[in-house]
Amino acid sequence: MSPLPLSPVKLHITAADLPCVQRVLTLLTGRAYSLTRFEAEEAGAGRWRLSIDTMADADGAELLEARLLRLPSVLTVDLDRSTALAGAG
Repeated sequence: MSPLPLSPVKLHITAADLPCVQRVLTLLTGRAYSLTRFEAEEAGAGRWRLSIDTMADADGAELLEARLLRLPSVLTVDLDRSTALAGAG
């Protein structure tokens, strides 16, 4: 069985604090996700908004979302798979 095709995935994450930003990066790099873009900005009240672009297949994107939501100080995760490229495969 051939592997599922990879497609661009955009993640928008709200983290409770700066150490959580580090935990998110550790999770992503430890699982060997290739990051094509990473942006972090302070959202006030100690919270941080992260925007991350990576590549994953459909199952991998859902698994990544679940892994991020298990981190205690990750407050929200919004996942957007590229429908233009995902539908072409």
